Amino acid sequence: MKSIFTVFLDIEKLIYKVLMWVILVPKTLVKITLNPAWAPEYVKAELESDGPPFDEYISPIILLLVVALIPALAFNFLPTFGASISSPAETQPTTDRFLSFEVRTDFRSSSAEMDYFHKWTVTRVVSAIPIQSQTSSAPTAGDGDLTLTSEIHYPLGPVNFIEEIDDNTVKDKFLYTFSDAGEYLIAVSAGKYDPRRFDPASGLGVATEIYNSTLRVIVPVRLDEQIVISNEEQTKDTDAASQEGFETFTATVQRENTLFLAIALMLPPLLFALATKLFTTPIGEDTLKESFYTQCYYFSPLSMAIWASYYARYFFTSDAYFYADNNLAIQVIWLPPLLAALWFIRAEVKTIEDARGVNGIRSLIITLVCIAILLFAASGIFQFATLQDDVRLLAIRIFPILSAALIAGFGYAWYRRRRSRNEFMKPSHYIGIVLNAVVLIALLNFVSARFGVQSQPEVVSRTVEPEVSATALVGSTEAATSVSVLPTQTPTAQITVIENSPTPEAGSTPIVVETPTPNPFYVEEFNTDLATWIEFMTSGDSSLVEKKVDLGVLSIALFQRDTITSRYYLVNNSFSYSDVKVEAVVTNRGNNSNGVGLICRYSDIGWYEVQVSNSQTFSVYVVDSIGLMSQGYNEIAQFDSNQILSGLSTNIYTMTCKGNVISLFVNGNLLWEYTDTQFGFADGKIGLSVWSPQSLPVNVEIETLTVSAPE
Repeated sequence: MKSIFTVFLDIEKLIYKVLMWVILVPKTLVKITLNPAWAPEYVKAELESDGPPFDEYISPIILLLVVALIPALAFNFLPTFGASISSPAETQPTTDRFLSFEVRTDFRSSSAEMDYFHKWTVTRVVSAIPIQSQTSSAPTAGDGDLTLTSEIHYPLGPVNFIEEIDDNTVKDKFLYTFSDAGEYLIAVSAGKYDPRRFDPASGLGVATEIYNSTLRVIVPVRLDEQIVISNEEQTKDTDAASQEGFETFTATVQRENTLFLAIALMLPPLLFALATKLFTTPIGEDTLKESFYTQCYYFSPLSMAIWASYYARYFFTSDAYFYADNNLAIQVIWLPPLLAALWFIRAEVKTIEDARGVNGIRSLIITLVCIAILLFAASGIFQFATLQDDVRLLAIRIFPILSAALIAGFGYAWYRRRRSRNEFMKPSHYIGIVLNAVVLIALLNFVSARFGVQSQPEVVSRTVEPEVSATALVGSTEAATSVSVLPTQTPTAQITVIENSPTPEAGSTPIVVETPTPNPFYVEEFNTDLATWIEFMTSGDSSLVEKKVDLGVLSIALFQRDTITSRYYLVNNSFSYSDVKVEAVVTNRGNNSNGVGLICRYSDIGWYEVQVSNSQTFSVYVVDSIGLMSQGYNEIAQFDSNQILSGLSTNIYTMTCKGNVISLFVNGNLLWEYTDTQFGFADGKIGLSVWSPQSLPVNVEIETLTVSAPE
């Protein structure tokens, strides 16, 4: 066990060595850059000396590791700059449509002379769904996403929630109410600017830094369903400047995979060392060492320039070069590595020319070939994730070919040796070759039979479930009702056990009764309560809805609050239909700006809806609940029609869903047909809706609702 005195001595040596590196690294880099021819002479002299090598200048391998390995490792611990938007509704799901959003922005610049701004934008995602209106008889596609609102926060602006955390970090918040269902994008542009050079209100001028972040918000159709927020942006939490980041970086340096990275960084110098000595001297450890060390010296300035430019680009802000044009700034940043590359090529050409004794053109070709090999290898490394399977297949296919080629080379070399000794092939040699071939084939057959993988496809028989039309439940203590009816079926009888009947004894006959299956086609005259109907709203306040069933009439009234459109729904939960006809007799008891809708194929994923108003207008909607195409109310058509009786009148509204064709009739007249080629709702429940496309209050009476099979 080491004493405390020994530990202090080790620390003393380490500190002194690091301080010497601080001096020797730049000294060596400057020396190599100013005089590349010095490197091979210095390496040769140091390797031949009896004393400790590389005392005046830093060792070439250590130099390359310092300027290439350490920046590569530190790359994963760079501080993260950018904006990250979030909402409390991400972790605490809510049905409230009034949401708050917060953005945290980490800037590169820490100048106290700068101000901050945040521009918030709410956009509704609109898919290209054909829409027809009164002004156009041909379908037209949507022009793209719809921007709903935009708000700018800055110190002198009318709204400002910006909070400074430190010189680099600020927070801001944004409040918004989603009045309609659909898919929205909440975007924010966070910037830092010099007030003398940029106006956030007009966007004129040059900002120092600008970062963007987006949050996806999905507002469901029904008010009782939770809003879904999707945030796919990932941020790094480790900061290299923090204590945790430093400890993590130190641990990374000590890992075993760091050794493999260091070895990988040594491969390019080794390649050029081989290009310098190959075919001129026997390749060995001692013959390559001098050339390898020289190449490590040459690669160090190039690596230093590349990493320095990368880090400069990472921390760059527009005020670095006095707000110069961005293209000019990028050119200035990447100028050092380009100059270093030209310097490197010149140094390599001269070194290969001197070592191999060839002219400048040949040495240039050798240098360019080596560079091409390095670029090809680097491209393969960067694309390994996409080429991984191709590499696997290539390796499996090529290694038997290489093995066979190696054995063939052995045979050719053996033949050449015999010819050099004037020895000719004898019949025994040919017999031996044939016997070797026979043994090889036999061994291959044995190996394939003994260790081969059987991969014959298995024949799987298709299981067909038996068709069941009725089931007798014997011994049940509770009655179970399960009705699945297609509109085109003729009602049949279902055999069930009498509820709460005792379990029959062995050999006895169970007591059963025939319970007729409820008819899916019916006329609802509203003489009883609406126990089989479910109600919900997609917007508005349920306390402002008055529903009453009295004397064979369903009365629904919607009252006014603010400017929010109330959408009230009633859906019969008893049956599901594919093809169906729904007809309602409706009397208006309020103003003309009402809306009575019929719906078919209602399910959790969406429904079709037609809506008619006594103001002599009608609309056709496809309601997408989950975002199959475009979440929310997708208006397919909107027209006027004098077939609709206005005022305090009674109208008959009819909707048919047959196949993929949705039709609307008013008072027996066909007003519209829509062929759905996008959403494809196959089946679902029927229902009705009451809402106002313009103003409230609304008061309507529904006398009958008839459900039948379409003609």
